[in-house]
Amino acid sequence: MPFGHARFARRILTAAAAAVPVAAAAVATPVLGAASAGAAVTCQVTYATTQWGTSSGGFTAGITVRNTGEALTGWKLTFTFPGSQRLTQGWSARWTQLGNRVVAENESWNGAVASGGSLQLGFNGTWTGSNPPPTDFQFAGVPCQVVVPGTSPSPSPSASPSPSPSPSPSPSPSPSGDVPVDNPFAGVRGYVDPDWAADVESSATKVDDATAQKMRALKQTPTAVWLDRIADVTGGSGVARTLKDHLDTAVEQGAGYVTLVLHNLPDRDCRSLVSTAELHEQENGLNRYKAEFVDPVAALLARPEYRHLRVAAVIEPHALIDLIVGRTSTYPCDQAAASGVYVTGIRYALDKLAPLPNVYTYLDAGSTGWAGWEDNFAALATSVTETARGTTAGLNSLDGIATNVADYVPLVEPFLTDSNQTVAGQPIKLSRFIDWNPFLNERDYALAMRNALIAKGFSSLLGVVVDTSRDGWGGPDRPTAVSTSLDVNTYVDQSRADRRPSRSAMCNQKGAGLGARPVAAPVPGVDAYLWIKRPGESDGAGGPLLPEDSDRLLDRMCDPNGSLTPWSNGIRPTGALPDAPLAGDWHHEQFVMLVDNAYPAL
Repeated sequence: MPFGHARFARRILTAAAAAVPVAAAAVATPVLGAASAGAAVTCQVTYATTQWGTSSGGFTAGITVRNTGEALTGWKLTFTFPGSQRLTQGWSARWTQLGNRVVAENESWNGAVASGGSLQLGFNGTWTGSNPPPTDFQFAGVPCQVVVPGTSPSPSPSASPSPSPSPSPSPSPSPSGDVPVDNPFAGVRGYVDPDWAADVESSATKVDDATAQKMRALKQTPTAVWLDRIADVTGGSGVARTLKDHLDTAVEQGAGYVTLVLHNLPDRDCRSLVSTAELHEQENGLNRYKAEFVDPVAALLARPEYRHLRVAAVIEPHALIDLIVGRTSTYPCDQAAASGVYVTGIRYALDKLAPLPNVYTYLDAGSTGWAGWEDNFAALATSVTETARGTTAGLNSLDGIATNVADYVPLVEPFLTDSNQTVAGQPIKLSRFIDWNPFLNERDYALAMRNALIAKGFSSLLGVVVDTSRDGWGGPDRPTAVSTSLDVNTYVDQSRADRRPSRSAMCNQKGAGLGARPVAAPVPGVDAYLWIKRPGESDGAGGPLLPEDSDRLLDRMCDPNGSLTPWSNGIRPTGALPDAPLAGDWHHEQFVMLVDNAYPAL
């Protein structure tokens, strides 16, 4: 196998490591099949939740079921809610609830589960009073071991004790250990950034009690750590918390994973007229990127004190898609493409990070708002493939891709489900908003890009993470039914959850809301929904236009009175909020809006 670690290699290692605790686990009497009453445990369940609210609220649950018995051709998972929880929506199974009893039965496409195979299910729910985890999981009629993230597996309810094993010369792997796993987010808690929590609290002190309660309930939500300057790694003026500080805090929290965003390529954000890049190609930028940025990151992540912390590294948001869509309008993108500085820098980062057993690499793959059109989609799939192919490990250097990073595209469009639909004989693709883009939502785009990359030679275990931090689009403007208009533009505008004026608008968008809370394995092929862009941070300084002597920079894309392109003369408005602070600064008014318009609602 080539140098580096591919996801299929991780799966093999995970299965081998899992054999240790299962072999010594408690036993259960199976209900189905011909196994004896002393048969070994046949299933193991990991149950992890992200919840919001205090005395009541909602939650998203991720469930991983490992079949450690014989192969199955159909299955049923059952458990009992110990509190007042109610199931509202589930995926990857047919879900029902009667009283406190919940049943999840296989879909037609996932009924077969091999011996040693795993299923990843999930659901959304509500709770009042408290939200304790279920403990009585049964799979195919067999009581299961239950793994609470951060603990050892508990015996199944009907298990009898197994003989004490001989002392082991080394401890069993921890759930978040340094043995590579297939999905780094499954079964473990994410890192909660104290700096983001402090910003949330700063807003909570300025609003009414009901809104403040919603905000404070979010303070334990995992968000990504952005590394967009050398000082974020090595320390320096104006840096409150370095990468090492974040890693140490994650260890103190008992977090199982932390998401890092590497965003410091020379002349990064070439499409922006006000790029804040600290490194420049003509000033030895690429060598500095390697020696002063990537190398220190890799050296820190390789330290033994962090070997049990899974690190999801999102590599250089927007870089590759900028080279495709930016070359028609901006000279910096032409220059970056000609020099190869973006591709060379990304390859170097992958070469340094991919060999580390606790690091999981996710290369940015745009969003449907920029890369959904057929030509852009094909070009980006080729760019991702060729960029990875040029690394030491080749295609094995990638664990997955990241989509919708810092963007606003909703996961699903409930009332626009088929891009080939027609209204009064007119294809909805002709509408101003869809504009011939075949992907109406981000989930379909992300999975289509994953499939395209697999077809180009990537492992079938390639994963996807989707940024859902600001793609909720709830609130009073969210449509509640499909439009009845016979005008194709009116039909689309009245039916779409995405309230942006254009699919390309992506700066401080008016009307946006918090999206799905972070959760592992929400749908097959997707490793996690994550909050990669920290909700409440400005995308860039917004107008009205600033005085000539101002030292602030105004990005045309962030000007609420401007247009997305200089030649559109207001036809394609930006949809940006007014008076936004500089990129990365806390934007209180935006955060209030995101909370008010959250979907699912807080």
